Amino acid sequence: MKDFDCRYRVDKAVFAGAAKLIHLFVAAVFCLLVGLPGGACAQTFTSFYRFTGAPSDGSQPLWMHLIQATDGDFYGTTEYGGISNCGTVFKITSAGVLTNLYQFKGYTVNDGAFPEAGLVQGSDGNFYGTTYEGGTNAYGTVFKMTPAGVLTNIHIFQPPATHDGRWPFSPLIQGTNGYLYGTTSAGGTPGYGTVFQMDYSGNVTIIHSFTNGTDGSSPYAGLFQGSDGYFYGTTQSGGTNGVEYGGYGTIYKVNAAGNFIPLHEFGDTPSDGQNPIGGIVQGYTGDYFGATFNGGSNTYGVVFRITSGGVLTNLYHFGGPAHDGLDPRAGLLQGSDGYLYGTTYEGGTNGSGTLFKIGPTGGLIYLHSFGAFAGDGDYPAASPVEGYDGNYYGVTYQGGTNTGFGMIYKLSYPVPENPNEPNITGNTNGNPNGTNTVVVGVSSVAGETYQLTFADSLPATVWSNVPGGFVSNAIGGPVLFSNFVSSAVSRRFYRFQITP
Repeated sequence: MKDFDCRYRVDKAVFAGAAKLIHLFVAAVFCLLVGLPGGACAQTFTSFYRFTGAPSDGSQPLWMHLIQATDGDFYGTTEYGGISNCGTVFKITSAGVLTNLYQFKGYTVNDGAFPEAGLVQGSDGNFYGTTYEGGTNAYGTVFKMTPAGVLTNIHIFQPPATHDGRWPFSPLIQGTNGYLYGTTSAGGTPGYGTVFQMDYSGNVTIIHSFTNGTDGSSPYAGLFQGSDGYFYGTTQSGGTNGVEYGGYGTIYKVNAAGNFIPLHEFGDTPSDGQNPIGGIVQGYTGDYFGATFNGGSNTYGVVFRITSGGVLTNLYHFGGPAHDGLDPRAGLLQGSDGYLYGTTYEGGTNGSGTLFKIGPTGGLIYLHSFGAFAGDGDYPAASPVEGYDGNYYGVTYQGGTNTGFGMIYKLSYPVPENPNEPNITGNTNGNPNGTNTVVVGVSSVAGETYQLTFADSLPATVWSNVPGGFVSNAIGGPVLFSNFVSSAVSRRFYRFQITP
């Protein structure tokens, strides 16, 4: 628990230029497949806002990922800052103008304290969130806030004897049935955390109490509702592996009726991940993706893919190259380009964490090593969010130019010239044989057929098909293909043959 007195308290990248001839795209590789440990070509990373530490400003946003509301502004929370140093709720425009909407007052006035997670905008237009502590019993709150910043505590978590949840770390989500869903890191019948359902008035129903068995314990992450209607999540500890260390954590799914299904217990093999802090996201492929803080071949965490039936594949093991990221604490976001975006809390060239993206089948690409310039952020503990403008926005827990109070960053890509502009990236770190992995993506049109081909020089009389680079009768959305290239090849040219 925190002090009750709130006042003290790519590697390589290959990008393509494209020309369209009816349904033909020619993509030339302009960046050689060589090590570029600082990030990718043709992207722009900027400090969007630096928290000041002033009495009215927030500081140190932690597990919080921003949301973009229906009004186009971004909304979020800070763990600390404000007049009582108990945290804030803020909004920031796309131009970088920040307004503090609410400053938590903490225990002295029975207000919430220390919002660890971000917000969700309900279908009623209001925002809903949680505080880790505060309230009558110091076990946390659920609050509702209007777009104008009028905040109401709608649920105060109760003492252990009531079997209510305690200490929520995670954001809420709205289910397809209109109810809000979330987790608490402790509480419930055995005291190891809960999954709960709540209506807009704050009436809570516990749909699962964790037992510290095969279901796990301490769910720090929130939930994601999959296409099958189940809510997917992780527990930071528990399970039957590594019990001498409190357990290595689990992945689970549960539905609104409380039918709970364990999917995976971490640590069942020496190279398996351990202790996930972030949650699960469903990708366009239908599979689910996430990351663990510990474990893997190098003990610094993994990125994994898991099916709805519990078949898990590790896509990347952190802690390999010297400039690799370490210890991812956040979940992942799948962008409109098909890549999964995430952060590591530590590691990278400067030791302050990294921003990366990875394809659904692997091939990790570093986008930014934090601490790279004066005023850069340090220690990102949350995933970014994709804005309506196609840029990515996120927060760091520390850093910035104001004695380390944290910052909001923005990652921008060039605007594509046409909807089917191919995006080509490559790296070697994700391939255990040290060869180059080229990932080619294109926005597909439903019903069309796509064949990816390559040549090693231009002009070319022979184009060879990329193994696995074929999709017939596309359903629309991003299409990604991976091509493993010999390390002796310094450049390669690609084209899509697209037919109706």
